[in-house]
Amino acid sequence: MDSSVAMTGVIGLKSCRMSKYSKMLISAAVLIYIGYLLTLVKMMRIIDNHEVRDHIMMSPENIKTTTNSAKASQNLGQPVMTTSEQRNQYRELATSIAAKWNLTTPHAIDLLVQQFDKANDYDPQHDFFHFHHLYKSGGTSISNFMDKTVGQRKVGKYWEGILPGSYESGDFDHNEALQDINKRLSEGTKREDLPYKASYAHTGLRPVYGSQRTKTAALFQEQMPTKRLRVITMLREPTDFRASNHAMIMCGLNAEISKWNQQRSKQGLDQVCSPKEGLNVSALVDIKTQNLIDKCRSGAKVNTQQKQQCQDHANGVDIFEHCRSPSHLLAHYQYDKHYRSMFKGLMGRFHRGQKFGGTAYVGMSFGYERAEESNGYSVENVEEYTLQDLGGLDLTISGEGDGGRPEPDFIWFGITERMKESTILFYYYFKAKPLRRIPQHRIQDCHPTEAVGWTAKHREIVKEKEPADYAVWRAANAILDVRMAKMKMEIQAQIDAGVSKEALYFVDWDTLEAL
Repeated sequence: MDSSVAMTGVIGLKSCRMSKYSKMLISAAVLIYIGYLLTLVKMMRIIDNHEVRDHIMMSPENIKTTTNSAKASQNLGQPVMTTSEQRNQYRELATSIAAKWNLTTPHAIDLLVQQFDKANDYDPQHDFFHFHHLYKSGGTSISNFMDKTVGQRKVGKYWEGILPGSYESGDFDHNEALQDINKRLSEGTKREDLPYKASYAHTGLRPVYGSQRTKTAALFQEQMPTKRLRVITMLREPTDFRASNHAMIMCGLNAEISKWNQQRSKQGLDQVCSPKEGLNVSALVDIKTQNLIDKCRSGAKVNTQQKQQCQDHANGVDIFEHCRSPSHLLAHYQYDKHYRSMFKGLMGRFHRGQKFGGTAYVGMSFGYERAEESNGYSVENVEEYTLQDLGGLDLTISGEGDGGRPEPDFIWFGITERMKESTILFYYYFKAKPLRRIPQHRIQDCHPTEAVGWTAKHREIVKEKEPADYAVWRAANAILDVRMAKMKMEIQAQIDAGVSKEALYFVDWDTLEAL
């Protein structure tokens, strides 16, 4: 009942003789109005969000629309109902988060506030999203995670709902995808009824328009023209990102360390995982070098690169010098060749002054130009662009340039070091039932950052070399902080409105409460 109507009724009744029945009506109306005021007070709640706290107040209109559990759970992901006080709380929270992550763009707070207003508009019936898996970012686990959440059931070698051609640790196979699509069409499935919901691969999707349009984009647009294309991705702390790539892909040190510890185990010795424990990576590199030289001398088949390495060794070159330690890598030309501005492959560019590119096939060697040398570069511009593009706020970004057709937006992203929070948000965004256990792949017994001897000093050197990558990293963490806070607000509002935990089946209660 509207409060003005209720009070008008009371005044009108006072002007006439009241029957016993009328007095009862008045008493009931007053009690309802008092109950309504008490409900508003009760809805004021403090929600803990790490280092900051936020007040939540639901308007009576929102209470009415969320009383029914089934209907209420469907409203999750929509902007929290706001008042002037609530907007002040959003700004306070955004200000705290921007300071926490040292964001320097003058628009950081406003863009973080916009994250609170951003609706989760994922539509499983009409959306198709592609997971762009950057090497050594935890993407193999996420690909397997998608199989068991987005994928309905496994039929043969494929998960229903995941487009064939998806590989958890490989490039996208366009022919395999097209073969399955054509098979279904020939069996009578209508194109608009194709069951695919998502795909994953090291292969990128964007840009889908303009001169740099990817092969993957062309396939998806031609074969699934009624689908709204969207993207998700993972990123990792920039120094750890390089350390992992260096240890596994560039130098194969993970395998050498594993062999060494297996030999120690046969001798009854404990494994060693750091220089402090006695691990000598440089000595392992000597063994790796000698094994290659012996292979070349034996006449065994070697590839072109190995043949050149053997020739260089004969000329006195330390062919694996960059593998001996982080210090060797950071001073070596191989770093500049392969490890500059590695997050170029994430969004396709760092700021609006750059052209799209570099996402179609993010090779193991990377090899991007330095973002810091591009026209229009500044740390502030990179932060702002990340908040807009990775944050899914600017839906006008286009590979065709200003005014062009919009690129697929980032509907979700995760951060390797914050895997629990990332997966909680995945369940929540895609309305997926939480798994009992998060898939984990390629977790090394010896963490490469510690095993190879990366120190705080090395991390500071990478920060100096790669301000653009770190700007992306900081902005991404700020977005994740806001999204976690927003999700908690929405969940609490639903609980306060009487929605049961069972109705919120896509909330990972155990993990959420443990954080």
